[in-house]
Amino acid sequence: MAKSEGYMSIERFEELLDQYGPDLTQWPEEQSSLALALLDQSEEAQLSLRFAASLSKLAKAAPAPKAPASLVNRIMSKIKE
Repeated sequence: MAKSEGYMSIERFEELLDQYGPDLTQWPEEQSSLALALLDQSEEAQLSLRFAASLSKLAKAAPAPKAPASLVNRIMSKIKE
């Protein structure tokens, strides 16, 4: 069983949020336990989690734009030089 004593700062929470995403089940167990404790007491952490979840949902909903063929051709020409 992972140790859950300790404290997680909002800065560390946001670093892990960037690294692992908003689904805390994907985080290492000890870190997710600390994150849940922080979320219980920090509105800032809750807001950060909601924002990350919104960004994740938005990224999945919108297809990645494709570069115009002319741009791809120019880049490939530069690579070949």
